[in-house]
Amino acid sequence: MIDYFATLEGSHCMAQYKQQLIPQNQGNPFIEAIPDRVTIEQFIDLLSSTPSVLPEYMKLPVEDRLEFVQQIKPHFWLTLPSHFDKYRNIYYMIKIGYQSRNPLNAAYNRQFAIGVDKIFQGGIDQNGANIAGVVQTAQSHVEIAISGWGKSQVYERMLLRLFPQVIHHSEYSGRKIPVTQVTWLKVECPFNKSVGAFCKNVYAEVDRILGTDFYERFGEKPGKLDTLARRLIKVVAQINLGVLVIDEIQKIQKAYSGGAEDMIDFITELVNTIGIPVVMLGSYKALYLFKDSLANTRRGIANGFTENISGYMVEDSWEWNEFIDNLWDIQYTKKYTEITDEIKKALYENSLGIPDLAVKLFMHAQSSAIVSGGDEKITAFLIKDVASKSMKLVQPIFKKMKSGDTAAFAALDDIKPDWVALNGYIREAEHRVAISGNLAGDHSRALQQKDKYAILKKLNDFAACLGISSTKAESLSNQVYDSSGGMGDLESMFAQLAQLALGNATLNFGDQEHNTEGLSKKRYSKKVKPALEEQDIRYIVQMGHRQGETTGEALKKSGLIRGIDDLLGIR
Repeated sequence: MIDYFATLEGSHCMAQYKQQLIPQNQGNPFIEAIPDRVTIEQFIDLLSSTPSVLPEYMKLPVEDRLEFVQQIKPHFWLTLPSHFDKYRNIYYMIKIGYQSRNPLNAAYNRQFAIGVDKIFQGGIDQNGANIAGVVQTAQSHVEIAISGWGKSQVYERMLLRLFPQVIHHSEYSGRKIPVTQVTWLKVECPFNKSVGAFCKNVYAEVDRILGTDFYERFGEKPGKLDTLARRLIKVVAQINLGVLVIDEIQKIQKAYSGGAEDMIDFITELVNTIGIPVVMLGSYKALYLFKDSLANTRRGIANGFTENISGYMVEDSWEWNEFIDNLWDIQYTKKYTEITDEIKKALYENSLGIPDLAVKLFMHAQSSAIVSGGDEKITAFLIKDVASKSMKLVQPIFKKMKSGDTAAFAALDDIKPDWVALNGYIREAEHRVAISGNLAGDHSRALQQKDKYAILKKLNDFAACLGISSTKAESLSNQVYDSSGGMGDLESMFAQLAQLALGNATLNFGDQEHNTEGLSKKRYSKKVKPALEEQDIRYIVQMGHRQGETTGEALKKSGLIRGIDDLLGIR
C-alpha cells in the first residue's frame, strides 16, 4: 500500500521499487519507483469524468438546475484513445530521461563533484557527452493545438492521476539514499517572456510542493542570462526532476528581442547538458518557433515518440460524434431531449469542432432552455440563437474561416496555423509528427501545392511507365495536375493519368467529376497487343476492370501508386 501525503495538486509517496524488464532501467531507483504503466482501458477509466445526472435532479427548482449546468465544464472530460499516445510518450520520456541519472552510478555523481556550473559551461562533445563523461538520454517533445482543444488539461490529468509528483527515497537494496525525486513539474511561460521570469515561476512551484526556499534565495537575485540559467539548472538537478512541462510556449513572442532564442537555448541546455526531459505545450502562435530555433532542439527522438499538432475536430468524425454523444447526456432540463443530426450540425457549425467552445455552447443552450420554461426542449434553432448572442465574439472568426478568405487568416494565428513554418518543420523532422483534426487534410494539400515540381516529376515518371513519349507524358501530367489546381488527391492523380493514357479522358477526383474541357479532346489510345505481361500497367488495369475495380483501385492494389506521405517522405 503506497503511503500518500496530499498536497495542493500533486501527491507525495514513499518509494516502492518495481522490477524492470528493460536492462537499461534495471538497478536505477529513480526508474524503479515510477508506477507501472496502465492499460488503455485503465487510462480511459482513470482520466474520464462526468458530473452526475439523476432523475430527481429534473424536479429541482430552476436555480438549482442552473447551478448543476455550471458544473458541466469543470467536471466533464471525455478521454479519447488518441490521448493514450500522449501518455505513452511522457511515460517513456520520464524513464528514458532517468537512464543517464542513476543516483547509484559513479559517473552521475561525478557531475555534482565537478559542479553544475562547470558542467553547464563545458557543454557537450561531438558524442553528446558532458565533461563528466555522461551522455544524457533526455528528450524533448512538443504538443501544439488550436486554442480550446484541451492540451493543457490532458497533461494535467495524466500527471496528477497517473504519476505521484514527489517520491521520497530512504533505502535501496540495503543502501541509504535519502533523496527526493520530483517526477514532474508543470510551469507556464511568463507574460514578459524572459528567462529570468521563467526561472522565478519554477522556483515558486518547487517551493510550493517541497516547502523549500529557492525563490527567496534566487528569485530576486540579479544576474546575466547564463547565470540565471545555471542557478535554475542546479535546482532542477538537485530535486532530480523527471520531466518539465512548459505550458503556453507561444508567450515567447518575436517582439521581445532575443526572447525566443534565449528561452530555446535555455531549454536545449536543460535537455542536452543536464538531461532533463522537456515537454512544450502551445497554440498555433508558437509555430514560428519551429521554423528556426526550436527545430534545433529536436535531436535523437526515437521512433516510438510522436509529436502532435492538432486542429479542431472534423465534422462527422468518430471523435466528434463520441464527444458530442457523451456531452449531450448531461442534461438537467425537465425532460431529456434526444439528439438529432440537425442538432449535431448546429453544434458543430457554431463551435467549429473546438471542444471548449462546444461545451460552453451546450451549457448556454441548456441554461436558456431552463430559464425560458415550457417544455425546456433544446433545439437546433435554440443553439443557433444562443450562439449568435452568447458567443458573438467568436462568430465573426468562424465566418472568416468558413468563407475560405485566406487573407483573413493572417490575423487568426491562434485558429489557423502558419503553414510555412509548420510544413518546413515537418519536412525536416527526423521523428514522427502526427497531424490530426482538420489540419490533416489541409496539410497534405498544402504540401502538394508547395511541391508541384516533385509531384509533376512523379506523374511524368509514372506516365513514362505507360510507354508513351516524354512530350506526351509531360503534357498529360500537367493537364491532370492543373485540372485540380494541385489540390486533387495524389492517388486519384495517378489513376486519372492512367485513364487518359489508356484512352479514358474523364477525370474523377473522389466523388466529384471534373469537366475536362481544359484538356485536349483527343483521346490518347494505343493498340494493345493481344498478350500483355502481368507486370504491364495496361494488363493490371484491364484485369482490375474485369473484377469491378476502378483504375485507381487496381493500381493501388498492385502497389504502383502511393499516398502523399509516401511520396514526400513524411513520417
